This record gives sequence, C-alpha cells and structure tokens, in this order.
Amino acid sequence: MLPPTDSQGRFLPNLRTASILKRCCAKVIDAILSGITTFTFLALMPLPFASVIGTSWFCLTDWFGSPGKWLFQIRAVNLDGSPLSPLASIKRNLILGLPTFLRALITAGLIGAQGEDQKWERLILALVSLSVFFGELVGMVMQPDNRRWGDTFARSRVVDR
Repeated sequence: MLPPTDSQGRFLPNLRTASILKRCCAKVIDAILSGITTFTFLALMPLPFASVIGTSWFCLTDWFGSPGKWLFQIRAVNLDGSPLSPLASIKRNLILGLPTFLRALITAGLIGAQGEDQKWERLILALVSLSVFFGELVGMVMQPDNRRWGDTFARSRVVDR
C-alpha cells in the first residue's frame, strides 16, 4: 500500500499524532512561561504593553518552537507535515491568548467599566476563559488526530518529533 498523498499527489510524511497528555503538559509549561514573560515586562513597562508582549510570545510559540513542546518532544505542523508559518502559529493560539489580553486591558482600565463594576467584567472574562479552555480540551478529545479548535482554524496538528 502506498503512503498517503496530498491533493497534488505529493507523498505526505507519516507523522504520529501527539498524545493529549503530552499536549496539555506542554501547554501548561508554555502558559506559565508566558505569564513569567508578562510579569517580567511588567517591571519595565505599563500593563497593556507587557500583556501585548506576553500574548505575542504565547501566540508565536508554535512558529519558533515552545519550551513545553521541546520538553515533551512534540511539535505543531501544518496538515501536510510542513512547519507552521508565523501567521498559522498566531491563528492556532489566538483563541487561547485573546482572553488574557482582554483581561489585561480591563485591569488597566483601557476598556470596560471603571472601579467597582470592573470586578464583574473580570469575573465574566474569567468564565469565558475557562469555557474556551474546556472547549479546546473537549475538542481535542472528540476530533480526529486530537485537534483542538485552534488546530482546525489554522489547519494544523501536533505530532511527535
């Protein structure tokens, strides 16, 4: 039997899908490092700028290789097995990074209510963030090749090295 081919007849690499446990552990490490990056920059600049840097780092990790994925020997690739572009990396992680960025803007008072009403906005955004996280997790369990929503949007998947 011949190996699988793409729409143009080129042979696709035979890549093994990474396990959900490896993916979750790698994402936890990457999220922690993204938070450390943000807090480090908080000492140097205002919150919105530090949040932009931390969120950008988080969204681009699949392009330049994240420490979590390196540690667990996995990588994100396009469906054809080629490396991700910066745009694909952003598309893949945007759904996870956007709530964090919006929370920083609310905390800084750049959007939303001010004062006492701000705590309700933070609570709602925290619930949205949890919903996105669990939605992504359920998507990984239910979709072929353990692809989450971000993978579907970016047309990517995570494989073992």
